[in-house]
Amino acid sequence: MQSKQNQVFFRVVIVLLLAFMSSCGGSPSTSEASPETNGTIAKNSSYSSPIAISDDDSLLVVANTLNGTVSLINVSGDANTKLAEIQVGEEPRSVVITPSKAFAYVTNQVSGTVSVIDLASQTKVTDISVGAEPYGIALTPDGARAYVANSASNTVSIIDTASNTVIGTINIPGVQPRGVAITNNNGGTGQQFVYVTQFLSQPTASGGPGLDQGSEGKVFVISTTDDAQIQGVITLAPHDTGFAADRTAFGGTDKDPTFAYPNQMQSIVLKNGRGYLPNVAASPEGPIKFNVDTQAFLSVFDVAAKSELSGGTINLHAAVKTQTFSPKLFLANPWAVAFEHASNEGYVVSAASDVLVKITVDDSGVPTVISVPADGDTTRVLTIDVHKNPRGIVINNADTRAYVYNFISKDVSVVDLTASPEAELVRIQSADLPAAGSDAAKFLAGNELFHSSRGEFDEGATERMSNEGWQACASCHPDGLSDGVVWAFNSGPRKSVPLNGTFSPENPTGNQRVLNYSAVFDELEDFELNIRNVSGGKGLIILTGTTDPDPNVKAFDPPNAGRKQLHIGGFPAWNAIVAWTQSRVPSPVSPYRGVDPSSELGLQIAQGREIFTQANCQACHGGAKWSTSQVDFARVSPFPETVTAGTPPEAPFGQLSRFLQIVGTFDPASPLEKNNNNQGALGKLGYNPPSLLSIFAFPPYFHNGSCLTLECVLENQTHREAGGVTGLLDDPANREALLQFLKSIDIKTEPISP
Repeated sequence: MQSKQNQVFFRVVIVLLLAFMSSCGGSPSTSEASPETNGTIAKNSSYSSPIAISDDDSLLVVANTLNGTVSLINVSGDANTKLAEIQVGEEPRSVVITPSKAFAYVTNQVSGTVSVIDLASQTKVTDISVGAEPYGIALTPDGARAYVANSASNTVSIIDTASNTVIGTINIPGVQPRGVAITNNNGGTGQQFVYVTQFLSQPTASGGPGLDQGSEGKVFVISTTDDAQIQGVITLAPHDTGFAADRTAFGGTDKDPTFAYPNQMQSIVLKNGRGYLPNVAASPEGPIKFNVDTQAFLSVFDVAAKSELSGGTINLHAAVKTQTFSPKLFLANPWAVAFEHASNEGYVVSAASDVLVKITVDDSGVPTVISVPADGDTTRVLTIDVHKNPRGIVINNADTRAYVYNFISKDVSVVDLTASPEAELVRIQSADLPAAGSDAAKFLAGNELFHSSRGEFDEGATERMSNEGWQACASCHPDGLSDGVVWAFNSGPRKSVPLNGTFSPENPTGNQRVLNYSAVFDELEDFELNIRNVSGGKGLIILTGTTDPDPNVKAFDPPNAGRKQLHIGGFPAWNAIVAWTQSRVPSPVSPYRGVDPSSELGLQIAQGREIFTQANCQACHGGAKWSTSQVDFARVSPFPETVTAGTPPEAPFGQLSRFLQIVGTFDPASPLEKNNNNQGALGKLGYNPPSLLSIFAFPPYFHNGSCLTLECVLENQTHREAGGVTGLLDDPANREALLQFLKSIDIKTEPISP
């Protein structure tokens, strides 16, 4: 009895000591509510992903983004059985499992919460409010803390898993933090480092938007023992793509080398002292063509040096270029990566091409794409077919299985890593697919085509979305939004426009903007021209009785909606894309949503709304689309609208000029304002007003990206007086109030009538 009393006494003393250490910045306290602090240490470094595997290789947890659920799947002994599907928040994005397999933590992007799942009872136990649009999440090796990247509020929330409360918030001096990875140093004890990616690269001071070498990627470093400040910033530079471009029309040569900068970095994985970031790199200088504009980078940095690894970053597309086997399949939209534990081999997920590509890294950490012998004495890049739009991958500790989450098909591909070559073994349905023929099925079909570089159609046609699977619509519009890149289109420099403001949220089938900055399209179906002319695909509009492309496709006349087209899942392909765009493109949640209206910020936002109205901003940005640009005419042939063809040097572009506004952003002397005939680009007639819906999330601003911030936008006097009101916004206090209102605009903001 005395011995048991002594044991209890010493346990109490230990608990009190640990609690004291926690309050002084030491190890977190032991708690019955947190089995993660009982000495259980994760085997591997933690990283954000829509799919996670437990340390004992028995359980998968999968975030079903489109269903608002997570699924638990038993994979022990290849059982591959779905155990449960649990409702969480809206748009779950990333999931982690604690080292003891007691809990899973799931970020819910739209809800602004992290759901906590009790894995034993298979129930959600709580939701933790964090910042706006939480995306990535990772755990410290002891499971005591979770770090959450809040992409819309540009912060990282720190969750204490013992109490399931937010104990700290770190401001990230970047744009849309997304991917998170945490080291597992010193046996998982002591100081660890947290790495957070900036999703959208931004122009450099010495570069600028629209230039191949004008922007750079960033990774922010945080110490788990000092959350008060950023410990370092890793810069990821532009690199030679390995491809040349004919830039004679732009004053160059017919074989100019091209560079690209890393972009869309939403995943980061650590391996042997290196960080690996798959991303969709951008080469924005003209000509805007599939084998120039988007590239498939795997960027690499040195963990200890906190800098990009010299010679480490590679272009996966370049490896496909050198293969001799035909047809080639390029590796569009690299989205995730995972490595085997006992070897230097890994697998990069090509989200748009529906494959994994195998890589290996040398002793210095430099990756190489693996090629293998193919038919007829040829070679090809080693790829593994999975299912539709893969976005996450994990590998078990035995290195025998890889598990790949497929976003569109809502399933998990189980890949046998012991086979030669590796191959998909089975698929596990993670969430239910919609009923055939339903509106939900139509939306999903449109989502599939938007995110595919290939396409599979009911008529048996394939590979229609781009040349050799090079890119998808989502390559420039991730999840239907914007990649933040200013591209050198024929009409001039044009920043990618997010599609969330294309249709009115209140009346999506009857209220649509005129499209593009220069009002050169009036139907989404007009982007058939981009599929063909930019991406090099055969497209979706076909001749009757065949699958051959109909050559008579142009803007305005004849209308492209309702034309004979390929089908997917029983739906006309373009109809499905339009339906998805009308109903499923998300609008980022403002970090100001829910602010107390009586607070200083709340009052300032209200004042800014009044100033918006007084300045007549609604003349261009009124209504539910937050843009007065409106298709208010019939789409028929002959076309009822006047199309301004322009005079030299603006020919041959046709514009609906009555929708254009002069806003003081066109600079005809800029070398960027050139089209592919080396002539002046469109702009002197003005620009089609873009939507302000969630405008805070999409820097840089204006058609040419000339403003990196909204503050800069309000400094443009011509623009701020476009509504005809002069002097009001000369007052800095008025501009500041208007700025805060602009940052508050999201789908929940009451529109201002024009």
